[in-house]
Amino acid sequence: MGSLKRKYARNRVKRAQKEIKQQLTMFGKLGNKCDTCEEPYDKKSKEHAMTWNVVVREKENVVRLYCPECWGKANKIIEEFNNDFRIQDETGSLPTEKSQPE
Repeated sequence: MGSLKRKYARNRVKRAQKEIKQQLTMFGKLGNKCDTCEEPYDKKSKEHAMTWNVVVREKENVVRLYCPECWGKANKIIEEFNNDFRIQDETGSLPTEKSQPE
């Protein structure tokens, strides 16, 4: 019975080590500038670390870095896009300049 517990514990440790190794590899791919506007990113800055956004796509093995301004613009565009689809679902057609209320 004890050997099953040890085997389970060893496998759990191996999986954790493998995951950490993969995350460190992906961290090495982190760029030095915003992928959209190319504003420089300071890896030693705590402020940059807390405000910038990182998108990791493990399947594609891609790491993207976005400054707060570009991230905000992208979220605003996505929100507007979603709102347009909500309006389309309610009315059955896409909103146009003429059909939107003033």
